[in-house]
Amino acid sequence: MSIQQLGYEFDAYSNLLFVPVGRRYSSIRSIGHKEERAVLSRIQQSVTEELNALDAEQREQLSRFIGSEKAMLPIPVYKQEHIYPMLVRPEMFLWTTHSLQRGLPIDHALFYEKTYSKLSSEQLADHIRHVVRDYVFCAHLQQQERSQWINRIAAAYKKHPFIQLAEAKEPIVNAVETMNRSSLLAVLKFPEDIAFWRHRVEIVMRPYRQIPGSWRWEMCDHAKELTILDETQSILCECPICQFQITYDVNKDEITLPEEPIMERTVKRIATIERQFNEIADQSLNVIGALRELQTIQQKLKPHIPLLEEVLTLQNELEIHDEMEITNCYSAIKEIEIPDESITPELLSLSEVKLMDVAILKEAGKWSNIDFNQAKEQLQLHLAHLLELQAERQPKPGDVIFETNGFQLTRAEAEKVELFTEQTDLTLTFHILSQVLKGEPTNKIRTLQLHESPIFGLLRSWPDKYITKAVKKMLT
Repeated sequence: MSIQQLGYEFDAYSNLLFVPVGRRYSSIRSIGHKEERAVLSRIQQSVTEELNALDAEQREQLSRFIGSEKAMLPIPVYKQEHIYPMLVRPEMFLWTTHSLQRGLPIDHALFYEKTYSKLSSEQLADHIRHVVRDYVFCAHLQQQERSQWINRIAAAYKKHPFIQLAEAKEPIVNAVETMNRSSLLAVLKFPEDIAFWRHRVEIVMRPYRQIPGSWRWEMCDHAKELTILDETQSILCECPICQFQITYDVNKDEITLPEEPIMERTVKRIATIERQFNEIADQSLNVIGALRELQTIQQKLKPHIPLLEEVLTLQNELEIHDEMEITNCYSAIKEIEIPDESITPELLSLSEVKLMDVAILKEAGKWSNIDFNQAKEQLQLHLAHLLELQAERQPKPGDVIFETNGFQLTRAEAEKVELFTEQTDLTLTFHILSQVLKGEPTNKIRTLQLHESPIFGLLRSWPDKYITKAVKKMLT
């Protein structure tokens, strides 16, 4: 639905299109009272001057935007014949349509703030100049769909110098962030160098940290909100979910980040922060040596992992603390992350190391003395011993699970009672179950045919008070 179809035209105001707001009337015979018509004449004159100043392409785009044969400027009217005190912004019509059955919505964000009837001739001319400029800009935007502009913004974002740098340097950026949180910093030399490096990290990483994860290093997939910035001929593109926005310059086909980094300085800084860390790591070759020893130990442990896992599982089940050096070594090393490639005193290499506790570095020398050639035989012997212990600790039918004053309840008897209570459809109260175990053939027990059950009289020789205790034990 074009703007022209919504509005009304009057010969006296040939460059103005009157569009209803709030409510739409079937017809408008005349427009404005005497004072309003005087203002309209001034508007008509200013609009005519501004439209004449446009080039042919701009007038053509504006006429297509309005949907009329020539370029015009919409003037809002309400209460059938009165002009609305503020002009309507072109965003009211951009990439949208309005119903012919009602007037334009009175959304104050879509109207200019200035009350044009109160402006001097010079102020009104200046206001109209800005309004026409805004309409020309939106008319240009209307040449493409909203989705096409979003695609253009996304392409410009990906071409931004900082985004291209960040994408190229992503491994280093991630490595810096990882090392800044790494426990390894506690053992590298020297503390004052580490403190200075971490201080520099906060400065160097600031522009990278301003970019949300979903925007690295292309625009996120969430729905966007576009705000037209007429003054700068730009579009503000915002993601409400990521709470991040960029500004797109339509004429330059470029985007601006919320905080624009100085590129020459940014390029140097990311290279410097990597070099500074490498210099620190190069002073800590003892740490590098210990990490390489752990790498070697990790490789030697690999053939024994299935056996080690079986041993550790059994030890945990049996609650046994083992003194075997190889199992202690494996338990500690499987909690860390070390790359397969040889570790070097460099940022990218050390960022792949993740230690739960740097104390493990002190154990590397001791674990290097483990005879891994004999490990399989030793582990198999130890596993056999654990399996024997497990067999010994397996529950047996004759195990006494409850005893009081010489009266013993075996596991087999308890399981017999448990099986019966699970299989019967009867609801057995605590009292009835005690009577059944005692072997008392009461009328109720006979009625329920419990005197024929396999547990009837199971504890016949027990005193009543002990049967009560045994039943409590079995039911808890």
